Amino acid sequence: MANAINIPKSHLIMGLSLPLAVLLGYFVAEPMELGSMAVVVFVLVVLSIPLMLKGYYLLLVLSWKAGFAAAFLPGQPSLWAVMAFIGLLFAVLSRAVSPNARFVVEPSITKSLLALAAVVVGTGMVTGGFGSRILGSGHYGGKNYFYFVAVVAGYFVLTSRRIPPQRAGLYVALFFLSGLTSLVGDLAALGGPRFNFLWLFFVPEDTLRETALQGPLAASDSMMRLSNLAVAAGALYAWLLARFGLRGLFDLTRPWRLLLLLLALAAGALSGFRSFVVSAGLLFATMFFLEGLHRTRYLALLLAVVFLGAVVVLPQAEKLPLPAQRALCFLPGKFNYVASQSAATSLEWRLEMWKDVLPEVPKTLFRAKGWGLGARDFYTGVTMGDAGIARSASILAGNYHNGPLSVIMPFGLYGAVAFVWFLAAGLRVLHRNWKFGTPALRHVNTLLLAGFAAQVVFFFVFFGALESDMAGFVGTLGLSVALNGPGASLAPAEEPATGVEFNTEYIKA
Repeated sequence: MANAINIPKSHLIMGLSLPLAVLLGYFVAEPMELGSMAVVVFVLVVLSIPLMLKGYYLLLVLSWKAGFAAAFLPGQPSLWAVMAFIGLLFAVLSRAVSPNARFVVEPSITKSLLALAAVVVGTGMVTGGFGSRILGSGHYGGKNYFYFVAVVAGYFVLTSRRIPPQRAGLYVALFFLSGLTSLVGDLAALGGPRFNFLWLFFVPEDTLRETALQGPLAASDSMMRLSNLAVAAGALYAWLLARFGLRGLFDLTRPWRLLLLLLALAAGALSGFRSFVVSAGLLFATMFFLEGLHRTRYLALLLAVVFLGAVVVLPQAEKLPLPAQRALCFLPGKFNYVASQSAATSLEWRLEMWKDVLPEVPKTLFRAKGWGLGARDFYTGVTMGDAGIARSASILAGNYHNGPLSVIMPFGLYGAVAFVWFLAAGLRVLHRNWKFGTPALRHVNTLLLAGFAAQVVFFFVFFGALESDMAGFVGTLGLSVALNGPGASLAPAEEPATGVEFNTEYIKA
């Protein structure tokens, strides 16, 4: 019998690496040739497969709320959307090679999300397809379909594995705090031409980028609103609530927690968006109720602080920076005319646009028009009464600044029913996870339920857009299912998790 050939692993690796290095060196010698670029990209993709099989999940969690964008690609898609499609591929591959790599299935969410996806995709197919002007098509609206399908793919990637309890703190921190990277693009815009390379990976505010290209900030830019600042402030605010809960933030023996909370709220107010103040207030009030603090002395203390702040701050509100005044001007107080007029003009513009759109709603209940923009939509927009140019452009783009309209106008009654089913299923699962989930995840589950509920209220009452808000809804549900598993929300418990003290030993980062 012949002796078995025993080759050391190091020699085998060297024997494979050296020819590959020679091949890459040959093609890199002509890097601008299309064939050379294709070979190099193919080799890099093949080599990255083992790494992606292991790290695709972490990369998606890290990028879901991050400000990263593939600005070098057409349309400058957000990195999380790209990672959602790539992650779904590797999640399926991982399941194929390992019987233990099972998806965490929550049937009610899965069925409702797929039903909504069927309505969206089906409507797109019968109303002109999914063409995108960015890619040279004569049809508009493909970008919204791209992001919606990416959201659906992202949910299955987020639920493709269970997050270990001992690593829950790390994943929660990465999921929320990655939103702080939204500021990098703005900082690059303010840093001058030396930092322009960062725009390949971070997209700054359009107005800020234009101002940066023109020169230093002028006095007229003092009313500039920064949505990226609001995103970063919301990310820090949400993580603090998920990590410590309101009761922990009110612990005066650790004052740095409360200081970080105040810093996040101040930064959000300086962004100039009333939506941040309202959504942060809704989240705070919901968590205050879910933690049972309304039955404690904290309610009297909170009311006293709010009353004192209103008495001291609102009469002097005119001394605040203009963006902060604009964010707070819906409250009674003395505000600068420029800030209050800017807010009033924005509200009037929305009300007038809704008046223009409402007569069209009955026509779309059973004849949805989708997100695509065709000749009929263009004609409707430009002939809609005496609507201003800005309102007409917003209507043409389907940007109604209203949650219910963003669902009914493009997808009719079918989309509305599927969307409400999805929200109801999500609230049901989140409530069960909060009530019967493991005590170690009490603060996280409370934040996820409160955040989802607050977003639903904000979507229907104040401001919403299906194409952009779905990422927030789905991200919250995906993280909750991955943290708690499929059985946690269904398992009975003698005592609800909300009555158990939080134990940080289970979720150390």
